[in-house]
Amino acid sequence: MRNHVLRKPWVLLLISAIITLAIAYQFRAPVVLEMASPAEELYLTRGFYPNEETAGVTFRWTSGDAQITLPGVGAPIGGGVPLKLHLQLHELRPAPLTPQPVALSLNGNPITFFTPTNDLAAYDFDLPASDLRGDAVIDLRSDTFTPKDTLPNSTDERALGLFVDQIKLDYGAGLIVPPLIVYALLIASVVALYGLSKTIGLSARVSFAIALILLIAEVIGVIAFRLFTAHNAPWLAATIIGAWLIALRLKRSERQEAGGKRQEAGSIPGPHSTFRIPHSAFTFILAIVLIWRIVLVFIPIFGEAVEGTRECCPEVLPKPIASWQDAAFGTWQRWDALWYSSIAQDGYQYHGEREATNVGFFPLFPLVNGVILRLTGLPVEASGAIVSTVVTLLACFVLYKLTLGETDDPGVAQRTVLYLIAFPAAYYLAIGYSEALYLLCVLGAFYFARQGKWWWCGAVAFLAGLARLHGALLIVPLGYEWLRQRFAQAGRQSGGAADSRPPRASIVTVFAAPLGVLAFNFYLNAQFGQPAGYFSPYFQIQTLFFKGIRAEAFPTFPGTTLANSLFGLFNGVPSTESIAVMAALIFLLIMTVEVWARLPRVYGVYMLTVVLFSLVGGDLISLPRFVVPMFPAFIALALIGKREWADRLILIPSLMLQGVLALLFTKGYWIA
Repeated sequence: MRNHVLRKPWVLLLISAIITLAIAYQFRAPVVLEMASPAEELYLTRGFYPNEETAGVTFRWTSGDAQITLPGVGAPIGGGVPLKLHLQLHELRPAPLTPQPVALSLNGNPITFFTPTNDLAAYDFDLPASDLRGDAVIDLRSDTFTPKDTLPNSTDERALGLFVDQIKLDYGAGLIVPPLIVYALLIASVVALYGLSKTIGLSARVSFAIALILLIAEVIGVIAFRLFTAHNAPWLAATIIGAWLIALRLKRSERQEAGGKRQEAGSIPGPHSTFRIPHSAFTFILAIVLIWRIVLVFIPIFGEAVEGTRECCPEVLPKPIASWQDAAFGTWQRWDALWYSSIAQDGYQYHGEREATNVGFFPLFPLVNGVILRLTGLPVEASGAIVSTVVTLLACFVLYKLTLGETDDPGVAQRTVLYLIAFPAAYYLAIGYSEALYLLCVLGAFYFARQGKWWWCGAVAFLAGLARLHGALLIVPLGYEWLRQRFAQAGRQSGGAADSRPPRASIVTVFAAPLGVLAFNFYLNAQFGQPAGYFSPYFQIQTLFFKGIRAEAFPTFPGTTLANSLFGLFNGVPSTESIAVMAALIFLLIMTVEVWARLPRVYGVYMLTVVLFSLVGGDLISLPRFVVPMFPAFIALALIGKREWADRLILIPSLMLQGVLALLFTKGYWIA
């Protein structure tokens, strides 16, 4: 029995990975930061200015409280070897200033004090073994000076601490014990890749070979790129294990489909998709939306005693509620609603790429709001909220009909609407944001596409492109659906059925959504005198928004925002952004898999397209709000919620979370 287990490929891979990676960690290539590459900023986690060069020497100044994080270097507590730290630096101080002591610590534990000279010199220190993670977090604390205050003709207002030329970490004598977490993640990646390869149908030999190639790559990474390998080990393991779990879920779905447990994913909607909404369902939807909107009015009243926050701007600082109008409209008028309102009232304004203006927002919602504003004479915050609420009601009717057409189950259709309204970020559908109108356009595009009414689909998709940049992504699912109907009907025609394929000319409707996006940007270029091929004012201002005052909190480099949000949950002081972003992303990833497994494939294509766009773009700060138009997720949830306990588990926490997030929003917190 024991020999039989040892002959299993995954067991051999596990043993091979344990041994070979342990051996790889014994290679003693020093870890060196030369202060020359922007890529090193990954490990310079605090207090380092951009690299500079003088007299052929590349260096970085510190701000006085500098931190270097060297992940996965090994040598944990309970074994391993001490580390040797080599610093090439000096504490250049203009007279009459003199160098002061510098405090050196490792993982929060003081190591020594030393006083550098004004000359560039090398300083060596013996560091004790690190903790079980094998990370070395080195802090350098020094006094600072300001060149502008101490040097003639200097305009440099930075607080400068140490002039650092090189940081190098060497291993002492003895056995290097691999960092436990990184070691486990690398091993898990190898075994999971074998499981993934087998799940997608590859043979055991091919799967073993693929996993072995990954193991060899990890060995090379440990030997030659130890820091990079340790930093990316969580993403490697999460990606492979996640892909394996997805493959297992979809394989199970295929088995159910083969057994006739659900409708074929590619089926064209039947006649039931054209059913009118029953009177009872109409009443249900109307009642749900009205009750929800009334409850939102009471939330800021009940939460009046909760302390607000001023995150960046005086416009979003919460004010006392003096009337019902404040509770219903005024207290919700913040963040992007202010920009949309300015467009509705005064049109677009542009003062160059260095000043934040409203050209960073798409026109459809403020256009509709502006019309209602002028017809009714209502305050802009009231007209915007009323427009969104009415549009949300219409979107719920379309969502009900679309869901009924796909599932032929009125109960599922009603739960879909209910779960949408109960979603924690759904309050954006009731205020002066573009969410409700964009959702209605996306639903309309899918509704007409699934019925084969492509010219109507194109018209509505064009409006989606005028509502938001994400509208351009509709080209992928709509293109998939057009091709599916074209080829599916071609197959039916060859069998003698009447030809009901989409006309060839209707392929242009697939491009309607990105054409809407282009139309808006061409308008801005023409309106504000930009050349035809010039970078649109929209993208200029969007870049300003996310590279300006909040750039440090929300960098847009792929994966960095996600990493910061994840770390924010575990650093003892998680922000509202960290919690909301991570929860929304996890929900979106899980529901993308469920939609792919439970619904016609076009909906899975839509979900996957938006997920990939969000992850590759790296801009996740508004993700909780961007989940709201992902309507297939709510259909899949409604299928899961057929069981009473699942329905309660979905509905109750969602409503509670919406209440909390809505209150925080009215108090000036950034949620999405």
